[in-house]
Amino acid sequence: MRRKSKNRRLFIGQIIFITGVSKFHKVSIFSDLNQLTDISLTKKYAGLCGITDDELQEYFGPEIEALAMEQNMSREQCLMTLKQTYDGYLFHANGVHVYNPYSLLNAFFHGEFGSYWYETGTPSFLIRKLRNTRFDIRSITGKTLYVDETTLKDYAGDTIDPVPLLFQTGYLTIAEYDARRKRYTLCFPNEEVKYGFLGYPGKGSI
Repeated sequence: MRRKSKNRRLFIGQIIFITGVSKFHKVSIFSDLNQLTDISLTKKYAGLCGITDDELQEYFGPEIEALAMEQNMSREQCLMTLKQTYDGYLFHANGVHVYNPYSLLNAFFHGEFGSYWYETGTPSFLIRKLRNTRFDIRSITGKTLYVDETTLKDYAGDTIDPVPLLFQTGYLTIAEYDARRKRYTLCFPNEEVKYGFLGYPGKGSI
């Protein structure tokens, strides 16, 4: 039985964790969301929103064996293919790489290395964005796309630069970091994203 007291208040929701495509902007001192802490590029939380190599091998042993058997592979070949296809997301230069959990779990469920991420949506709006800004797609495929941290955190939806949008929607991730120049090199995280994006209808007209 609950005991009520006029002098006591119970605050149930003291911490809120928000994920998604767009970051909330602190546009007003009167906003109820003006004290958010952005942990998107924080090393401590780099492996929070994905599955790490260690977690994959510790918790998904039977699923790995079943997938390897279904595809007539050795366990090592299966792990290598999983890494090439679904791994590669990096949210801090010195953090851990993580697998796309949606694609990874679907690969285990279906017993195939499919392109499952694109079932959640199409990149048509990104293609239009890239076309309108005359973005050079070769800068991604050649690993010559350099940005600073301010650019990665520029989440304004109306920004002219499409790079922050490509990064926060998962089409690009961190490849390298030059500490002296404080500059990131971005790339496609894995083969699922790379070949899905480059093969999307209309990409060639950018």
